[in-house]
Amino acid sequence: MSNAALTRIATAQATLGAQYLKAGRYRMEVQSIRTKDGFKGLSAIAEVKVVTSERTQANTEPTRPGLIASYVENLSDSKKNGGGRFKAFLMALAGAEEHEVTPDFIAKFTEANQAGTFLLVDCDVFPKTLPEKEGRPGKVIEGYRWSNVSPTDAELASIESKRLAAKLPPLADALA
Repeated sequence: MSNAALTRIATAQATLGAQYLKAGRYRMEVQSIRTKDGFKGLSAIAEVKVVTSERTQANTEPTRPGLIASYVENLSDSKKNGGGRFKAFLMALAGAEEHEVTPDFIAKFTEANQAGTFLLVDCDVFPKTLPEKEGRPGKVIEGYRWSNVSPTDAELASIESKRLAAKLPPLADALA
């Protein structure tokens, strides 16, 4: 390995890789929502901060409060329905019906206005076994069950003050 490669590894931030949610029940605060065209194709990514976590599986410690985790769905293979799962996340986050989730609606959350930033969302993360394939047992992956959080007046005031500090438009303007 060249010296440049060794230096790059030595000076890299080890925690830069995405942290994914482990099985558990969570209340999370959205930090950002974006789409990315990368080497694995087009992805939708929500960075979420764990506010509270509760154990749901005896042998799995849930992701602890305060950590930032990534919820990522690959959008490139329509058969795998990553777009549908990310749509379910946005519906829960916004308390929206499926017919309301149009490209314009999604843009309010993924582009400059970041309408979802600092909103709260609840999620149950659970082990899900995929069907067996070519005689091999199905892989176990995380399933996500999202649910809407109606913020209290105090939570709404906190969301608005965090949006102001982050130089984001007020929620009503971001959603307009």
